[in-house]
Amino acid sequence: MDAFRSACAAARIPEVHAKKSLRSILEWTLNVLRTWRPKVTYRLPQDQGELGLELGQSRSPGTLEQLPPHSETELPRYLSDVRRALEAVLLRANLSIWLMVDRLDELFPRRSELERTALRGLLRSMRILSSDTIRVKVFLRDDMLEHVVSGENGFVALTHITARQADTLRWTEEQILSMVVKRIFANPPMREYLRVDAERLDASAEYRREAFYLVFPPKVHRGGKQSPTLTWIYNRCADGRGVVTPRDVLDMLIRATQQQQDACRGNPAGASDWVIGPPALQYGLEELSKRKRLTYLQAEFLHLWPHLERLVGGKTEYSEQTLRRTFGPEWRRVTDDLVSIGLFATATRIGEPAYSIPFLYRKGLEVTQGRA
Repeated sequence: MDAFRSACAAARIPEVHAKKSLRSILEWTLNVLRTWRPKVTYRLPQDQGELGLELGQSRSPGTLEQLPPHSETELPRYLSDVRRALEAVLLRANLSIWLMVDRLDELFPRRSELERTALRGLLRSMRILSSDTIRVKVFLRDDMLEHVVSGENGFVALTHITARQADTLRWTEEQILSMVVKRIFANPPMREYLRVDAERLDASAEYRREAFYLVFPPKVHRGGKQSPTLTWIYNRCADGRGVVTPRDVLDMLIRATQQQQDACRGNPAGASDWVIGPPALQYGLEELSKRKRLTYLQAEFLHLWPHLERLVGGKTEYSEQTLRRTFGPEWRRVTDDLVSIGLFATATRIGEPAYSIPFLYRKGLEVTQGRA
């Protein structure tokens, strides 16, 4: 333990004796930052001297008392020492530690250089911390990982990080069906009204599908070529990369449920063939699309919004020539970003690349079917 405390002190990691308040954490952070004084020196040509630029300020007397004496000029770079000392403690105690790091898409501006730099630092730290007693589990969206390894310099030794990588988590149509049905029939009155057997829901995929169509219509739109309702929901909630998230499906069905309830209250004497009918499902998709524009496209990709705004009110399909006219000289970089975040789905039309906006974003961006 003494060795671990010493290693932490050298790395400027304070010993926490009790739960800290936000104020004390910020005070400690600011005190450390005051000791870092970046300096840039430029040597003038022909031995004319040099110019220096120093950022930061002198340390206050109180700061000196709070940091180890030897930390005045050394930046924290003792992570390996901390890991080795911690390993010794864990081995003696017969313990192990798993660190779970999630929701990284909420920390930095998406598709930005800051995000790439920060995530690269995190992944490199994982290599240092990796051991039999300390495991770091990082949850990354696949488009974020692609962004991290992109760029002129790539990512050296990426295979050391991805060697233990799990398969990308994908929600299939069957998994979405199971989630929706189990949530609906977790309600006892609903089970009783539709005479659904809860035990069979867990045991049979076919019975889950039967129970689903006790609530929803066979199809949302009429016509022999129209897809079944479950497939319609799944495809409408998919982004350009084909990713369907449970959150989007639930948001859509919650809005549809609210719309159906409003319709029933407006006509108490009326009748409906389905618990949630086609108009309510279409309304739910429209509201989900508007929400995705506000909470995803505008909120998380503010730096891309000037480009995205050029698509508002346009068409659903674009050729490379059209995108070049729309986005200008940087059209390739912008298009790659929009493909990465799922706004564009890629395909080939008559031997040429084509880009289309998925159903998930069409109502929100107010686009109409057709080629631009």
